[in-house]
Amino acid sequence: MGFQKTGTTSLEHALQFLDYRVCGGVKHLMDFEHSEDLQEYLVSLLKNWDAFQDMPWPLFYKELYELYPDAKFILTIRPTEQWIKSVVNYFASIRVPLHQKIYKVPCAEGHEVVYKKVYNQHNNDVIAFFKNKPNFIIMKQGLNFDYDTLCGFLNIDKVPQMAFPHARNNKKRQLPNYKLYRDLRSLYWNFKKKY
Repeated sequence: MGFQKTGTTSLEHALQFLDYRVCGGVKHLMDFEHSEDLQEYLVSLLKNWDAFQDMPWPLFYKELYELYPDAKFILTIRPTEQWIKSVVNYFASIRVPLHQKIYKVPCAEGHEVVYKKVYNQHNNDVIAFFKNKPNFIIMKQGLNFDYDTLCGFLNIDKVPQMAFPHARNNKKRQLPNYKLYRDLRSLYWNFKKKY
């Protein structure tokens, strides 16, 4: 149930290592106008998967809980300032239509306050909704983002004795720290995708 850049890809890789079939983001989930149509689509889609992650899945936690009240729900989080820095570094001024629907602003860079407000509100709403429900856990980067936590929650006895997957901190991943790089990348993607 965590937003992008909260370790969702790491969680996906960990679940895949544990033999779960993981569905990534499905952008057109936002296109359904009627709840019944959305729920019908979710049931047909999810019969082929064991888990899902990435946007916009987190926005549909209530519908998913209604359909699958016994499923396990994981909220991945990280400190807000770390999160927004990662979002801006990654998405910069790329005008992603899905993000525009979620945040109601053109892009991340320059609209950090709005992004942070939506992010914090989502986390607070999810935590309140799942309060006292035993099939919910929060996995926070730097605290309990590991196989011990995940396997304990999923009732998996054989815990992998390896580091939890995470993105490598290499030179290519450092480029978004430079505004010129972000601006050029944003220009390229906005032009290529006709955003």
